[in-house]
Amino acid sequence: MTSITLSFKGQTYTIPESRAFEAGAAVEEVVTLAEMSQWGNAPKFFKLARAFGALLRFAGARVSDTEVKAEIDASILRAVEAGLEKDAANEMFAVQAMSQLQAVLFTDAPTAGGESAPGKTSAS
Repeated sequence: MTSITLSFKGQTYTIPESRAFEAGAAVEEVVTLAEMSQWGNAPKFFKLARAFGALLRFAGARVSDTEVKAEIDASILRAVEAGLEKDAANEMFAVQAMSQLQAVLFTDAPTAGGESAPGKTSAS
């Protein structure tokens, strides 16, 4: 696995490579890839906030899930104010957020046989 870099309210937080596996496990306590894949056009923004809150706290940020949700709402509002339709802004944010979470959960994930995923190298 590789280190994970997060940005929240202009601050950058990093989870070192040595703790990335634990960070992924913390996210899976909130939401799994299978669960996210079933959301379709109805993303669960509160779950996304909880998942990113878990990552941010893992990286040392003192942040509540409520603060993360408020920042999600503010990001969507900024996109709407910039001219994007509300549904499109919601979808854009959800797709980006889920993509980022998938990257955390999937990076160098071992297969059931203990080998690296296709195209990935084993973490040493």
